[in-house]
Amino acid sequence: MVKPHKLVKPVESTAVDAVCALLEHVPNIESIGVCHKQHPEFVHRLNARIDLDHDGNRYTLLMEIKPNGAPRFARSAVYQLESCIARLHRSGHQDDIRQFIPILVSPYLSPDSRSICLDHNVAYLDLYGNAHLAFGPVYIERSVPGRPKSETRSQRSLFTPRAGAILRVLLRDPARAWRVKDLAEAANASLGHVSNVRKTLLDREWVEIRNDGLVLAQPDALLKSWRENYRQPTGHHISGYTVLHGDQLRNRLSGSLNTGPQPPRAICASISAAEWISPYVRGGTHSFYADEPGARILQEALQLTHAGHGTNVILRISNDETLFEDAVEPAPGIFCANPVVTYLDLWSGNDRDREAADHLAMKCFPWL
Repeated sequence: MVKPHKLVKPVESTAVDAVCALLEHVPNIESIGVCHKQHPEFVHRLNARIDLDHDGNRYTLLMEIKPNGAPRFARSAVYQLESCIARLHRSGHQDDIRQFIPILVSPYLSPDSRSICLDHNVAYLDLYGNAHLAFGPVYIERSVPGRPKSETRSQRSLFTPRAGAILRVLLRDPARAWRVKDLAEAANASLGHVSNVRKTLLDREWVEIRNDGLVLAQPDALLKSWRENYRQPTGHHISGYTVLHGDQLRNRLSGSLNTGPQPPRAICASISAAEWISPYVRGGTHSFYADEPGARILQEALQLTHAGHGTNVILRISNDETLFEDAVEPAPGIFCANPVVTYLDLWSGNDRDREAADHLAMKCFPWL
């Protein structure tokens, strides 16, 4: 039975208990003990070590415990563990019959963080239930679907309307380097908000800090995560029917759509925006984002009538003003939602909409 010593730090105690519980599933194992005194030759201070015997062989688990398991911290931990073990080898304090096993423990490790551990031959365990541990004939691999609610909230907080405006600026030209001030001005956001988004992106290793500023290093990972966590802008919608089509519809729209800083504002959305940005298939429904005055103008311009069945116009009255701030104009007088917003709206639709999203990505996001 593994009996870890009492710890001063509750986080460390929980982590050590979790590792000991994992070891309980391994037959023929005997724990020699849990130690929190650091080896004099360690370059960095590790959190704990567990000495154990298994089938006559001696092993030592060197534990690094991180309260935040984001990729940036996971990478730092594996480098620290590698440095520690390398120092032990050079110092001659490793005997011939003991094998050192580096292991990272955290409340939650994302798939990216787990991949970092595997790439560096570091074992891992998170308190959510994911684990990887291999030594001698022992191999443990556990993968738990989903993620903690706290992680979900943290992920979604990155994709709020104002944060989304900052991300859309970065996705517009992933190779461009941004100073915080310039990025704030381009996204019409505060310096504090940009700094918070910057920190979150750094933790996930989606951006890099270079001499000339912040660069989006993994635009594909960012956009894929966004589409999995995407929620359409809040608000309400008005639906109806219009008999207008073709040039007649276009002429009405070119005189009614607007993205100015003041109401009325209205722009094409979803499949209607995709038809102008990257034509793929003509949808039977015309979709728009608008504020209240813009919706009234569109209702009049499109001669919108109520239809219990056969609705072909949807006006989404959105509370997200950033939708109008970075709209695009693919044709004179025709304003559409930003390609990123259009892509996310399509991705959250049906299979046909996702096909249109993929077609849009080929033109606008070739790196995806």
